[in-house]
Amino acid sequence: MRITFRCLYLVLTMIFMVSNTHSSYAKRAKKEPQAKYVFYLIGDGMGINEVAGAELYNQATGKGPDQVNFRHFPVVTFVNTFSASSLVTDSAAGGTALSTGTRTYNGALGVDSDRNYISNIAEWAKASGAGVGVATSVGINHATPASFYAHVNDRNSYDAISRQLISSNIDFAAGAGFLTERKTGLDAVFYEQEARGEGIKVFHGVEDFKNVSTSYDRVICLGGENIGELPYAVDRKEGDTALSDFVSTGIDYLYGRYEDEGFFFMIEGGKIDYAGHNDDAVSCFQEVNDLAAAIDVVLAFYQEHPDETLIVVTADHETGGLMLGAGEYIMNPERLAGQNMSENELTSKFRQAYMPPPPPQRRGQRGGQGMYPPQQQPQWTPPTWDEVKAFLKDNLGLWDIVPVDKKTEERFHEMYKSTFTAKEGENDVRSLYSVNTRLISEAVLYLNAAAGYQWSFGSHSGSPVGLYVNGVRASEFNSCDENIDIPLIIARIAGYDTKLNN
Repeated sequence: MRITFRCLYLVLTMIFMVSNTHSSYAKRAKKEPQAKYVFYLIGDGMGINEVAGAELYNQATGKGPDQVNFRHFPVVTFVNTFSASSLVTDSAAGGTALSTGTRTYNGALGVDSDRNYISNIAEWAKASGAGVGVATSVGINHATPASFYAHVNDRNSYDAISRQLISSNIDFAAGAGFLTERKTGLDAVFYEQEARGEGIKVFHGVEDFKNVSTSYDRVICLGGENIGELPYAVDRKEGDTALSDFVSTGIDYLYGRYEDEGFFFMIEGGKIDYAGHNDDAVSCFQEVNDLAAAIDVVLAFYQEHPDETLIVVTADHETGGLMLGAGEYIMNPERLAGQNMSENELTSKFRQAYMPPPPPQRRGQRGGQGMYPPQQQPQWTPPTWDEVKAFLKDNLGLWDIVPVDKKTEERFHEMYKSTFTAKEGENDVRSLYSVNTRLISEAVLYLNAAAGYQWSFGSHSGSPVGLYVNGVRASEFNSCDENIDIPLIIARIAGYDTKLNN
């Protein structure tokens, strides 16, 4: 069969066009920028309403920025949060989804539903030559940070998680302290000593770690002496460590050691969740602001490296079922201006001021003999209702900024009487992370509702959460609607190898 010149010409032309198209695609692919510096920020319990509610609170009270920075990133979308075992996830399964791209059962960290080991994005980054950092405002071995280095069947296995952190390849770790298990009798100091024994430099408090040397192979920065969480942002005092302190130090350390290779840095605002469990709007919103303050530090770095930096902000789940609005289409966020401390701190001050002192202590060496004489015992009388009203007015703005109707006052008065006559513990309100006096808890809840912020319940919800992205190839997240896709998209943009052992 003869091939005409015309046919040969057409065939060669088609081959050339296909080859040229492939070559052009390859050139474009090569030119596709990669994220050298990756920041992955997780607001634990931070639903969409927590972010929008914080912005409304800030604008009305002046106690935070008019705009919560990440809410106005170029890419804003939503992702689902359910786990493999429930439509409502816990932080362990949520963190594992965000770190590994795999759904697992509630309570699991770094393992799948069959309890098989799953590699995570921090491990992918490290295997690709990048530096790795993990920072949180709660326990350094709490569920969310642990999902980036630990592999355990039960999130409460704090001792195993601590050991896995120490033996991991995390370059920079920061948090409030080590959480421990009572059954083992090992305390936080034990694990700090274990870390030092492995050559890890351990620092306490911002004054201690703010100038960490990049010559150290591995670093752990803790918020203070043997504490499991940083103070709520609304309660923070001068000298207390803030999440942004961890972030500043972490960036300096990671960039100093991995400027050429790049780094991956996971940062958790962990106490948004704690405030949600307490149904405490002011504390919640100030924790959102605190995460935003940490993001300000990240954005300052981004301004210096705009073509190499990716910033991803999301949440593992929503906590509390927060609703915006009450009654007849009403919100009055300015009414929250009278609350200047967390519900926990308010309870502490109330108990110190008005509750009976603890039982007398024994004296003498080796346990002592006998009790203090009765005449040396402090005399206690319950406060008057007017005194308690003044306390609530001064610290929450009730009967001042916030009106209290007669029926509500009568209800508070009954709680007041019960507070000083009931058996110990009967007037406590227990949430996942705290125990507060009922009168204080109900007063905070009333204030929230009067301002238009109502809580459905003090636990996690199955609501979708926000996904906010800025930086290199941010647009690739526009179609992301599942939390398990987030680490895989980050890995693609950063060039991490996800095939370690799965």
